[in-house]
Amino acid sequence: YDSSGASGEYDKYIILEQNTVYTGGLGIYEGNVFIDCNSSIIDLEEGNGIWVYADETYPSSLDLKHCTVINSLYYGLSYGGTSTGNVKNCNFIDTNFGLKLFDQSNVNVVNSIFALNNSLGIGVYTAEPILHTSYCLFWENEDDCMENCPGWGGIWTQLELDPGLGVIYENPEFIDYNTWNFNLEESSPCIDSGSPDIIDQDGTISDIGATKIDLNCSNLGDLNNDNLINVLDITLGVCSILNTTNNNCVASCNWDMNNDNEYNVVDIILI
Repeated sequence: YDSSGASGEYDKYIILEQNTVYTGGLGIYEGNVFIDCNSSIIDLEEGNGIWVYADETYPSSLDLKHCTVINSLYYGLSYGGTSTGNVKNCNFIDTNFGLKLFDQSNVNVVNSIFALNNSLGIGVYTAEPILHTSYCLFWENEDDCMENCPGWGGIWTQLELDPGLGVIYENPEFIDYNTWNFNLEESSPCIDSGSPDIIDQDGTISDIGATKIDLNCSNLGDLNNDNLINVLDITLGVCSILNTTNNNCVASCNWDMNNDNEYNVVDIILI
């Protein structure tokens, strides 16, 4: 983290090695940070988690993608002060609180799994944090989502998430939780159940969870895998974005041209 450089709008831009276990927590108190775990695991080793804090003097944010955060006695991820963030396609498993929000934090969570957490999947302290949650799965947490308002005597109350936003309460069907294999079984309710605004590499609607689809393509932008990059690839990309239910629209190769883990018109332009 300390040696990572800047990119675009981010003061720290970090892409971890794929399918690797990293250990320890992280505190962010200044700057805009992006971390793509690349389907790797962050083992918190029964310690503190990842926290972000900001104020008027030291603004900060964290965008986190494709991370499995596991094994904390306290929390997996916490936002406080005026910090902001986007959490996409992450797993929070076997912590005390998967995600904690404090103060005036503002966080968007999409396509993520909260499972087997000892207290809460998501805990919101006070009425001031702003939380947007969509296309997420909750399973076997002590409680899924609750908020604690001091004005109510510090009592925890249920935080209802709109099921119309794609929230699922089912077993995610990991291949093997005991060996930390968090890939999904073919029958998993998470497959093709994510945000329809995010397209997976195989051209289908996004999955819920931290697993990345890897088509092992050697020619970036060759969507139809014919060893040429031309208008046919552009046409296939547009088709994939507009109609993910048509098998004729499935792009067979990696076309995340700007490496933002999303497939949209920006990638078409770059092709």
